[in-house]
Amino acid sequence: MRRVAILGAGVSGLAAALHLQDAREAHGLDLDIAIYERGTRCGGCVQTIQDSGYTMELGPDSLLVEKPAARELLRRLGLEDEIVAMRPEFRGSRIVHHGRLRPIPGEFRLFTPKSLPALLTSGIFSPLGIARAAMEPFIPPRTSGGDESLASFVTRRFGREVLDRLAQPLIGGIYSGDPQRLSMQATLPQFLEMERRHGSLVRAMTAARATGAPQGTAPQLMSLRSGLQSIVDALAQHVGSLIRPSSEVTAIAREGNRFEIAFAGDSTEQADAVILALPAYAAARAVRGIDPQLAQLLERIRYNSIATVNLAYDAGDLPSLPATPGFVVPYVEGRRITAATISTQKYPDRSPQDGVLLRAFIGGALQPQLVELPDAELAQIARDEFADLLGITAQPLFAVTRRWMRMLPEYGVGHVSLVGEIEARAQALGGLALAGSAYHGVGIPDCVSTGRSAAEQVLKTWETAKSG
Repeated sequence: MRRVAILGAGVSGLAAALHLQDAREAHGLDLDIAIYERGTRCGGCVQTIQDSGYTMELGPDSLLVEKPAARELLRRLGLEDEIVAMRPEFRGSRIVHHGRLRPIPGEFRLFTPKSLPALLTSGIFSPLGIARAAMEPFIPPRTSGGDESLASFVTRRFGREVLDRLAQPLIGGIYSGDPQRLSMQATLPQFLEMERRHGSLVRAMTAARATGAPQGTAPQLMSLRSGLQSIVDALAQHVGSLIRPSSEVTAIAREGNRFEIAFAGDSTEQADAVILALPAYAAARAVRGIDPQLAQLLERIRYNSIATVNLAYDAGDLPSLPATPGFVVPYVEGRRITAATISTQKYPDRSPQDGVLLRAFIGGALQPQLVELPDAELAQIARDEFADLLGITAQPLFAVTRRWMRMLPEYGVGHVSLVGEIEARAQALGGLALAGSAYHGVGIPDCVSTGRSAAEQVLKTWETAKSG
């Protein structure tokens, strides 16, 4: 019998376990699977709680269902009927501009206007900013082929104002990173290709419009009726018997052709293969004894922290709220939240009929010190910002705060080549695979995909060895 140890019971680790379990049953494999989790709960930063009729997401609240990995997992777990779309009457996110909420420009693909008139009517740029951005078709393309930061790319093509007012809050929010460090190759390679092929992003948009080709639409975010915790609960229902909670990995050693895994408390386990579904820095600690260079590479992946604050209100105590699911906040606004969601207006059934639920995001790459504040101060920051931006002065019914410390990987310049090196060294060890948000995408579908890929890699390694 071959034994697989999966380290980490986040979505990636759970997805890897499910795939291995399905393969065992489908092909009659003699396979023992165990999932070791440091804490007492699984799911990583995916967590939903219910209280007094409010459904509160403490981590992510949406996923891209159109991604194959997400759709396949939901089908496998019997959750397709639980999918809910965003409330259509509140579509259209906002952006804070000089203290006021304005619509995010609709005729833009992220930070790129689909036409020059779109730039003129955006409502969030100064005349000088518009003039600089309008020069984009005349800016020569970059000739070097190396990676480039988001800040460098956007400033070079459109100017600083487009970076500060639009690109930073949109892209920095998705990837929870500093635009000065974020990699274009890892986060937005399609924009690099547009520049390479057309010499200009605006010209690329114009060419796409002329041929009728898609110019890029906003992703269709969706959730589940009872929140994203439903995915974790369904996964745990299928593989729960494999989970070993309160098992903190301290080191991995090689014993012949097998791995010996050491845990806090001096216990050990052996396995023929290991799937590291841990944050990169935790994976680095684990593998240092068997490959110090791999550990050093893993440690180069930077992580940021974020806090979420859910505030529940009685609807009768609030002023009329803007018809939007939420808004993002540019760092240049000098505020202490990075974004906010009006949860009641984003997805159905997030609060009682007479209630309103809002959520603020605090910290991230540009304000890391705020995450360290006590819960009461974080809740007060959210209240102060909502009072100023939304006119809410009422006392909330309750607040729920959660910190996610070093849980958000930042894809820095050179990330693609770095991950290539990491995966090559891990594969050379034989029987060691990596999964998680640190490598090929930060969303839930990306994590599911890496878990499945890691499981397939383990099975393929054994099949190759068998045939050899």
